[in-house]
Amino acid sequence: MTTNTSAKPDELAAAAFALFSTRGIAGVNMDEIAAGAGVTKGSLYWHYASKKEVVLAACNLYYRVWRNQIEGAIAGHERLADQLEAAVAYSVRSCLLDDANRVFTTEIVAMSLYDAEVRASWTGFLDETERFFLGLTHRAVGAREFRCDDVDRAVDLMLAAMEGIKQIALFRPQICLPENEQRTCRRLMSLLGERLLVPAG
Repeated sequence: MTTNTSAKPDELAAAAFALFSTRGIAGVNMDEIAAGAGVTKGSLYWHYASKKEVVLAACNLYYRVWRNQIEGAIAGHERLADQLEAAVAYSVRSCLLDDANRVFTTEIVAMSLYDAEVRASWTGFLDETERFFLGLTHRAVGAREFRCDDVDRAVDLMLAAMEGIKQIALFRPQICLPENEQRTCRRLMSLLGERLLVPAG
């Protein structure tokens, strides 16, 4: 096998993510991460001193991809209600229907039970996600494109429902099949509130 001694940290994190999302975090060691990235173990340790550092790097990569892609998902929509629907639809596809993302984030939640650093990392991402949906929902309500009596409570409920669906998928994988995407989106949107018709002109 050819080794890549100049691999960048993100490339190493991406290789680790691929392994973690198919074999679990506990089931992968540093030798396997190095092999998956096509580097020597020494090259991997040059960037990351421990497996936990690799895990946190994979988390940060996941967060950055989410941030960029959800912004891209709403960018083509002028109306705020359309942006909100697009953000929910992206979240369903990314967090629930994408097997690799769903497995990886479930692993991170499980690891967070006993690892304070991983828990703090995931908490920061959850806080960012909450701020994103709170801001977007408040703006849609303020523009009279969306009706929601209690935005804070509605966003909390919607995000909790998404996490619940992710957990249920461990036992009922059919809930995250592509054919259920539209129904899941409608149900999550209904937790946020009701879209209002905007008068023309």
